Amino acid sequence: MIEITLATIIITIIIVLTLRNTKHAVLENPVILNRTGQYHAILAPKLNIAQTFIEAIAKQIPGPRDASQNSATQCFEVRDPQAAAIGHELYLLAITMRNGMLYFQAIVPRPLINDQDSHFNMLMESAHGALADITATGMHSTEMDECVITAIDTAARKLGIGIKQQV
Repeated sequence: MIEITLATIIITIIIVLTLRNTKHAVLENPVILNRTGQYHAILAPKLNIAQTFIEAIAKQIPGPRDASQNSATQCFEVRDPQAAAIGHELYLLAITMRNGMLYFQAIVPRPLINDQDSHFNMLMESAHGALADITATGMHSTEMDECVITAIDTAARKLGIGIKQQV
């Protein structure tokens, strides 16, 4: 009788310790990248593969950047072979220059919603929400808009990534 009780206690302790020490990676939280003075990015869950593309875009924007440099939010549909390898045929990317710093938002379109405009609307809401607390110190510059678009085109060509701008 004592042997059965002792065996039950030992097995229970082993099970509790095993379950307690097991930690699961959280993949459902957004990835936030912050390169002080360069850019800030919020990526959808499981989309940290876009970091390579974001780094390439940031390198294409000439520096040092003036704190008065601002652009409109530009949205792109991105078809990245690296993202496709992990099951995301495409993702949406928003880029904004605010006070000389680049801000990126990336989301994966939900498969249940087939309306592409609603995906871009969701991306724009997310991008504007992230920028709500960051007041622009300078004026909007169409020159900076063109610079951002050129940077993303160049980075995409270098990495073999297909992009389509949402107008």
